[in-house]
Amino acid sequence: MPDPEPMYNLKAVVQQTGIPAQSLRAWEKRYGILTPVRKANGHRVYPRSEVDKLLRLKALMARGMTISQAAEQLNLAPEAAVLVPADGGEVDRLRTALANALGAADSEAASRTLGQAAELLTLPQIILRLVRPLLPDLTPFGRTYLRLKLGAWLLSAAPSPGAPSALVMAPDPADLRPLLVALLLSRKGKRVIYVEGAEAPAGLQPDAVIDPRRWRDGLPPEQLFE
Repeated sequence: MPDPEPMYNLKAVVQQTGIPAQSLRAWEKRYGILTPVRKANGHRVYPRSEVDKLLRLKALMARGMTISQAAEQLNLAPEAAVLVPADGGEVDRLRTALANALGAADSEAASRTLGQAAELLTLPQIILRLVRPLLPDLTPFGRTYLRLKLGAWLLSAAPSPGAPSALVMAPDPADLRPLLVALLLSRKGKRVIYVEGAEAPAGLQPDAVIDPRRWRDGLPPEQLFE
């Protein structure tokens, strides 16, 4: 007889996927994409197939899908191959390839590299491990390319229903850090209003305001990348 499928408790699933426990519970309830087994004590345990499903879900979201779109795609193709996270060496290779492409003003190579990265990394990982380290040495072309690419990703984000709003100010369009923050906030489900310029639109009442001009007053940008 075949060996029984291994089972993982919630802590083990969080460690293997990097998805917070609260997100797992919310996705299970809202999208019905998980079917954990309930033990006699009421605790959830997950078969290996469910862990694989979560890894594929992350890969789809890394390509720019919202959680609802990824869940729908997962239901349509539940047996599709699971994409595994890249190791440090692969991340270094992708970062170098992206830097070379941007330095050579080669938009096709840059897009190809980001496409490869999206097959291995989540969007926050792409932002933090690939794009952010390149910011200090960007050429004008590289800055323009990333500004347009990241802006397109931000526009494709769909906030959670009733999500709190965050106004992200970018008084200097050449500074891409606010755009990175806006993307990270959007991937956390917040409704992001990104504004390039020194003045916020009149009449807005966001739940939070992120302004790089205030980072010198005790709010360094590093805190926003956690």
